[in-house]
Amino acid sequence: MPTTPLFPLPEGLELTAISQTSEELLVHVTSYRASSPCPQCATPSSAIHSSYQRHPRDLPCVGRPIRLVFTVRKFFCRNPNCSRKVFAERLPDFIEASSRLTKRLRTAVQDVGFATCGKGGECLSEKLGMPISDASLLWSLFLVPVPEVGQVYIIGVDDWSWRRGKRFGSILVNLETHKIVDLLPDREAEGVKRWLAAHPEVDVVSRDRGACYIDGATWGAPQATQVADRWHLLSNLGDAVEAFLIRAQIRLEQGKASSGQCHKPDQPLSSFSATPGCQRKSQARLLRKWKVYQRVQELHAAGMSLRKIGEELGLARNTVRKYLRQPPDPPLPTPRPLRASQLDRYEDYLLDRWSQGERNAAQLYREKSRARISRQCIDSASLRGPLAHDYRRWLCASLTQGACQGGLATGITLALGPQA
Repeated sequence: MPTTPLFPLPEGLELTAISQTSEELLVHVTSYRASSPCPQCATPSSAIHSSYQRHPRDLPCVGRPIRLVFTVRKFFCRNPNCSRKVFAERLPDFIEASSRLTKRLRTAVQDVGFATCGKGGECLSEKLGMPISDASLLWSLFLVPVPEVGQVYIIGVDDWSWRRGKRFGSILVNLETHKIVDLLPDREAEGVKRWLAAHPEVDVVSRDRGACYIDGATWGAPQATQVADRWHLLSNLGDAVEAFLIRAQIRLEQGKASSGQCHKPDQPLSSFSATPGCQRKSQARLLRKWKVYQRVQELHAAGMSLRKIGEELGLARNTVRKYLRQPPDPPLPTPRPLRASQLDRYEDYLLDRWSQGERNAAQLYREKSRARISRQCIDSASLRGPLAHDYRRWLCASLTQGACQGGLATGITLALGPQA
């Protein structure tokens, strides 16, 4: 029986019979090609040695699996210089050597594998009449030929996980075509350097701020421009906007709060932080805790259990219990006492000179003989050089701590002026 449009076969193959079992259809196919090339020396041979049967599977028909009873020939190799004397007939346009799936069925399985996963593809293939295990499906993906990298001008590099939390590698993406071009076995600078050195045409390298990728891009592609990738730009922008909005909400007056949906404590959240920057961060942290407290109280009032509240907010059960037991007051910061310093015994002298307007580190150092302040003490407090910054932080911390304890006069704060 010749081939039909319902079951096309390459030239030289004929459909001889069709039978069925309870599980699949059996299609008998015989090869009648007069000759075949030797797979080792490529010399054509028409000397038939024998024939044998293969039983590969083919695409299903009306949802029923098809198995071929495939009769192929063996030939003698007449090349005296060839070490192979007998070889099996090759049909590269229909089925690969030693394969249990025809090429068209293999292609269909690979498409299912790329669209799903191992277990998901196994279930879908069963319903499509192509029963295959998840291991065979995943193995079929490894048989897909990897395309050549070619010329890459804009490359993106980032880390990815071969095994989550255990082993990491580097992924390289062509940002013009948005396709993966290579996977590196590790995330070391040396591997990135070698890959970029083999592609001198790279003009732009998009990376994160990891040190290994900075070094790899600098060493491997010094001619390329390094840019931050889109994800980190958006992440940094989001963090900056969030921090700004939190600070702005803290400074808003009570009557100007937006729509009154987010209840704020009547008084501003206090902070023991010394510098304005640290104070803003501390207040933002306290405000986040206050919002979490309010949310926990709302969910508990709605009848939700501690476990459900923890799953909803991503909190441990003990943390939820702590918020439920907390009194309905804004969270208070925990004051951190100043650590002992070698300048403690000279505090009165330094505060007096600071209140007089002295901001020069060299002048304070020249006065150290009269005040008996050793060079070691000055150096240990970073008073030499950038005194105006470091010493101001030390002084502000001292004033804040002293004001909390009631030990320093408030007149010193006025003497500092706006520079403090």
